[in-house]
Amino acid sequence: MELIKTACPLDCWDCCGMVAHVEDGRLIKVEGDPDHPITQGTLCGKGRKLVDRYHHAERVLEPLKKVDGEWQPISWEQAFREIAGKMKRARDQYGPTAVMHHYDYGSSGLLKVLEQRFFNLFGGFTDTVGSICWGAGLEAQKYDFGYAKSHHPDDLAAHADRIVVWGRNVSVTNMHMMPYLKAALKRGTELVIVDPLMTDLSDKAVKQLHPRPGSDGALALGMARHLLDRGLVDETFVRKQAIGFAAFAEYVQREWTVERAAEVTGVDADDIRWLAEGYGSGQATATLLGLGMQRYANGGNTIRLIDALAAMSGNVGRSGGGVHYGNQIHKFDYPALMASDKRNAYRAFTKITEADEILAVQETEEPVQVLFVTRANPIAQLPETGKTLRAYEAVDCVVVIDMFLHDTGMIADYFLPCTTVFEEEDIMYTSMWHPYMTYVNRAVEPRGNTKPDWAILQGLARELGFVEEFGAGDHVHRWMEIALKPLEEQFGITREKLQETGVLAAEEQPVAWADYRFATPSGKYEFYSEQAEEDGASPIPVYEEPMESPLRDRKRAERFPYHLLTIHPRRSLNSQYYHVVKMPERPVVEISPLIARETGLAEGDLARVYNDRGEILGSIKIVDGQHARTIKIEEGWWGIKGTMLNALTSNRRSDLGIGSAQYDCLVNLAKA
Repeated sequence: MELIKTACPLDCWDCCGMVAHVEDGRLIKVEGDPDHPITQGTLCGKGRKLVDRYHHAERVLEPLKKVDGEWQPISWEQAFREIAGKMKRARDQYGPTAVMHHYDYGSSGLLKVLEQRFFNLFGGFTDTVGSICWGAGLEAQKYDFGYAKSHHPDDLAAHADRIVVWGRNVSVTNMHMMPYLKAALKRGTELVIVDPLMTDLSDKAVKQLHPRPGSDGALALGMARHLLDRGLVDETFVRKQAIGFAAFAEYVQREWTVERAAEVTGVDADDIRWLAEGYGSGQATATLLGLGMQRYANGGNTIRLIDALAAMSGNVGRSGGGVHYGNQIHKFDYPALMASDKRNAYRAFTKITEADEILAVQETEEPVQVLFVTRANPIAQLPETGKTLRAYEAVDCVVVIDMFLHDTGMIADYFLPCTTVFEEEDIMYTSMWHPYMTYVNRAVEPRGNTKPDWAILQGLARELGFVEEFGAGDHVHRWMEIALKPLEEQFGITREKLQETGVLAAEEQPVAWADYRFATPSGKYEFYSEQAEEDGASPIPVYEEPMESPLRDRKRAERFPYHLLTIHPRRSLNSQYYHVVKMPERPVVEISPLIARETGLAEGDLARVYNDRGEILGSIKIVDGQHARTIKIEEGWWGIKGTMLNALTSNRRSDLGIGSAQYDCLVNLAKA
């Protein structure tokens, strides 16, 4: 048995170190790498099932072309020739932006960004920007701090007096945080949960607050008002380390009281004061943010308001404190790797609204003629499924690079099968939590006639005439060296050293912003951001009701009286595992006893969940503890298997322009 070190490519906080077990060239199983400083040998079920995905009978192992509605296998040479021909014709007639690229992070890795290198060397393209996941929050922390940055988890375990887990079910989405939380709790740290839904940690918390979905910013404002009223603001921080606090404080005192926050959120006023006292107590309070609160029309400002609460209470730049949202510290030389200076035409559509943008240009002189989809399943994952389908059907040629014929693969004209992490060499890292990079060694040869993503693009580059610039032959190590150059200059991290060591930290600072040298234009924490103002946003964080809210749109709420939260599934990462895990025929629709009484639905009933955008069917489960007017359904379903969950959601953008408002969604229920 040969043991080969690699890393998990799934897009989550943890980025686990893995050890592949290979016998006679065959992948047998995968286990956690005990030498990884953070994940320390444990691996979640999703990571273990990567082996099942590698071996799965439905995995596509040769290039496919759709002919008269049916798939036919073709050679790579034919695929490259025909697709490159379509790209050339589109460029000749309409310019490079007639070729569009939709991507996400279903399969992570440093070398996946070579997609951008390919399209830049093509002369340009129509890019898709923003995020259906956490983009508004990243924009928020850019305005406040300069970029998202978190403490090392050791600091939280050793120094936090209070940990507020705000909108995150840690054991499901960030399981390797659990040992650090347990260590902190054993030391006597107080745990507080803020979430409309029950989490696996709810019974360990001294208290859980259940704000109405989308109202978390109002909760932070009520707490900020209490800090101001009680004189619990860290005056040294707001005077010396920040700018714009006076403008923010004036807004809070003019517009907000604890009682108003209680009315908006549904959280008891005494509980708001209690949690505010904790933040302003002088003890170190760490805030762990999830990725759901920014998926509303007010999502970016929600994150800014929570940032402001932590900052004004003295919990930024402090050991045991911090606002833990992301950790964008891996400073690779992306411009050089992506050849950003080589393009001469560029257009950007926002992922959330790309369907509208595609449809808007198809009858103009700048249409989308060829659409590439990589590392993503947008038909399943983008909001307003029907609109996405219409947009993609309006494109002359759709090319999907993936492993399985999921919803998006099924509507493609060409399907190009790529390798799994076990068949590739790469560098893996997380921009969400810890500072470590892991070297990915190839464990087995590619199955069937599959190729790494970069090799597929290299084949197209050869047909298009720029393969030397892209990188001819097995250029993997050279690409890594290009990207690692800044880290080599700053920390002495080379590709050889990383491969030899296996895991290295890109930064060793245990406390984010401990030196108070923020990456904002002013160099300080910015309660008032001129950059936000220039971008057309409010310079200070403010609260507005979600678009689909009973307080904003009473008529809509009368027709659709319940909030829908489509949360990350426990056993899958978005839609990637639908065919691997044993799924029920229909989604489970979790409702409160109040909703059950109002609708007359009983445990196990088959119900319609619907609004004016669409409907799905699901099986009712009645649960205690979650927000009384909230429905919970795990996402990740495939339409071709019977459920298009995003038929219900809206493709409106969040307030900061590049995020999704998919949680901003009201629905109704009826027995099917």
